[in-house]
Amino acid sequence: MSQNKSWGKIVRIIAIIFMGATGAFTLLGGAGTSCVAFDPRGFGPAFMKLAPMQWLYVVYVVVTTIIGIMGIRAVFQLVKGKKKAYTNSLIALILGTAISILHVVTSRSLRGSSMPVDAVMYANILTLVIFLIIRIPSIWTAVYFSSG
Repeated sequence: MSQNKSWGKIVRIIAIIFMGATGAFTLLGGAGTSCVAFDPRGFGPAFMKLAPMQWLYVVYVVVTTIIGIMGIRAVFQLVKGKKKAYTNSLIALILGTAISILHVVTSRSLRGSSMPVDAVMYANILTLVIFLIIRIPSIWTAVYFSSG
Protein backbone atom coordinates (compact mmCIF):
# COMPACT_ATOMS: atom_id res chain seq x y z
CA MET A 1 0.00 0.00 0.00
CA SER A 2 2.86 2.37 0.78
CA GLN A 3 4.92 3.94 -1.95
CA ASN A 4 7.45 4.88 0.78
CA LYS A 5 9.62 7.13 -1.37
CA SER A 6 12.91 8.34 0.04
CA TRP A 7 11.53 11.87 0.51
CA GLY A 8 8.63 10.30 2.42
CA LYS A 9 11.09 8.68 4.81
CA ILE A 10 12.79 12.04 5.34
CA VAL A 11 9.45 13.75 6.04
CA ARG A 12 8.58 10.93 8.47
CA ILE A 13 11.86 11.38 10.34
CA ILE A 14 11.39 15.17 10.49
CA ALA A 15 7.85 14.73 11.82
CA ILE A 16 9.04 12.31 14.49
CA ILE A 17 11.83 14.70 15.53
CA PHE A 18 9.36 17.59 15.81
CA MET A 19 6.92 15.42 17.76
CA GLY A 20 9.70 14.35 20.11
CA ALA A 21 10.84 17.93 20.71
CA THR A 22 7.26 19.09 21.24
CA GLY A 23 6.53 16.25 23.65
CA ALA A 24 9.68 17.12 25.60
CA PHE A 25 8.89 20.87 25.63
CA THR A 26 5.36 20.15 26.82
CA LEU A 27 6.49 17.76 29.56
CA LEU A 28 9.23 20.12 30.74
CA GLY A 29 6.85 23.09 30.55
CA GLY A 30 4.41 21.30 32.81
CA ALA A 31 7.10 20.31 35.27
CA GLY A 32 8.68 23.78 35.12
CA THR A 33 5.44 25.50 36.01
CA SER A 34 5.17 23.47 39.21
CA CYS A 35 7.47 25.80 41.19
CA VAL A 36 5.26 28.83 40.61
CA ALA A 37 2.03 26.81 40.78
CA PHE A 38 2.74 25.47 44.24
CA ASP A 39 4.39 28.63 45.67
CA PRO A 40 3.52 31.74 43.63
CA ARG A 41 4.49 34.08 46.47
CA GLY A 42 8.04 32.73 46.58
CA PHE A 43 9.15 34.06 43.18
CA GLY A 44 8.83 37.82 43.45
CA PRO A 45 6.14 40.40 42.82
CA ALA A 46 5.50 39.41 39.19
CA PHE A 47 4.43 35.92 40.23
CA MET A 48 2.49 37.03 43.34
CA LYS A 49 -0.19 38.15 40.91
CA LEU A 50 -0.81 34.47 40.18
CA ALA A 51 -1.66 33.61 43.80
CA PRO A 52 -5.45 34.13 43.46
CA MET A 53 -5.44 31.67 40.55
CA GLN A 54 -3.01 29.19 42.10
CA TRP A 55 -5.50 26.33 41.69
CA LEU A 56 -5.57 26.96 37.92
CA TYR A 57 -1.79 26.80 37.67
CA VAL A 58 -1.79 23.50 39.54
CA VAL A 59 -4.28 22.24 36.93
CA TYR A 60 -1.94 23.53 34.18
CA VAL A 61 0.94 21.59 35.73
CA VAL A 62 -0.97 18.32 35.94
CA VAL A 63 -2.66 18.55 32.53
CA THR A 64 0.43 19.78 30.69
CA THR A 65 2.59 17.05 32.22
CA ILE A 66 0.07 14.38 31.18
CA ILE A 67 -0.09 15.79 27.65
CA GLY A 68 3.71 15.82 27.48
CA ILE A 69 3.78 12.14 28.46
CA MET A 70 1.12 11.44 25.81
CA GLY A 71 3.31 13.20 23.23
CA ILE A 72 6.40 11.22 24.14
CA ARG A 73 4.40 8.00 24.07
CA ALA A 74 3.16 8.96 20.59
CA VAL A 75 6.77 9.36 19.44
CA PHE A 76 7.53 5.75 20.41
CA GLN A 77 4.38 4.65 18.61
CA LEU A 78 5.43 6.58 15.49
CA VAL A 79 8.88 5.04 15.52
CA LYS A 80 7.42 1.53 15.89
CA GLY A 81 4.76 2.17 13.23
CA LYS A 82 1.79 1.43 15.49
CA LYS A 83 -1.72 1.74 14.02
CA LYS A 84 -2.95 4.65 16.15
CA ALA A 85 0.37 6.53 16.26
CA TYR A 86 -0.70 9.38 14.00
CA THR A 87 -4.07 9.76 15.72
CA ASN A 88 -2.47 9.72 19.17
CA SER A 89 0.05 12.32 18.00
CA LEU A 90 -2.76 14.57 16.77
CA ILE A 91 -4.64 14.21 20.05
CA ALA A 92 -1.55 15.16 22.06
CA LEU A 93 -0.83 18.11 19.74
CA ILE A 94 -4.39 19.44 19.78
CA LEU A 95 -4.63 19.14 23.56
CA GLY A 96 -1.14 20.63 23.97
CA THR A 97 -2.02 23.55 21.74
CA ALA A 98 -5.30 24.20 23.55
CA ILE A 99 -3.87 24.07 27.08
CA SER A 100 -0.83 26.15 26.16
CA ILE A 101 -3.01 28.84 24.55
CA LEU A 102 -5.14 28.96 27.71
CA HIS A 103 -1.99 29.11 29.83
CA VAL A 104 -0.53 31.96 27.72
CA VAL A 105 -3.77 33.95 27.86
CA THR A 106 -4.05 33.45 31.63
CA SER A 107 -0.44 34.43 32.30
CA ARG A 108 -0.58 37.49 30.07
CA SER A 109 -3.79 38.70 31.68
CA LEU A 110 -2.57 38.13 35.25
CA ARG A 111 1.09 39.14 35.12
CA GLY A 112 1.56 40.71 31.68
CA SER A 113 3.96 38.06 30.42
CA SER A 114 3.72 34.42 29.48
CA MET A 115 7.28 33.28 28.82
CA PRO A 116 8.38 30.46 28.77
CA VAL A 117 4.95 28.98 27.99
CA ASP A 118 5.08 30.75 24.64
CA ALA A 119 7.75 28.32 23.42
CA VAL A 120 5.56 25.35 24.33
CA MET A 121 2.60 26.91 22.51
CA TYR A 122 4.63 27.66 19.36
CA ALA A 123 6.16 24.17 19.33
CA ASN A 124 2.70 22.58 19.59
CA ILE A 125 1.25 24.77 16.85
CA LEU A 126 4.19 24.23 14.47
CA THR A 127 4.19 20.47 14.97
CA LEU A 128 0.40 20.33 14.61
CA VAL A 129 0.67 22.19 11.27
CA ILE A 130 3.37 19.75 10.12
CA PHE A 131 1.19 16.77 11.04
CA LEU A 132 -1.84 18.26 9.27
CA ILE A 133 0.20 18.90 6.11
CA ILE A 134 1.41 15.29 6.21
CA ARG A 135 -2.24 14.20 5.96
CA ILE A 136 -2.45 15.58 2.42
CA PRO A 137 -3.08 12.38 0.41
CA SER A 138 -0.02 12.59 -1.87
CA ILE A 139 2.26 13.15 1.13
CA TRP A 140 0.41 10.67 3.36
CA THR A 141 1.02 7.71 1.03
CA ALA A 142 4.76 8.44 0.94
CA VAL A 143 5.19 9.03 4.68
CA TYR A 144 3.25 5.96 5.81
CA PHE A 145 3.17 6.18 9.61
CA SER A 146 1.58 2.81 10.37
CA SER A 147 2.68 -0.69 9.56
CA GLY A 148 -0.73 -2.22 10.09
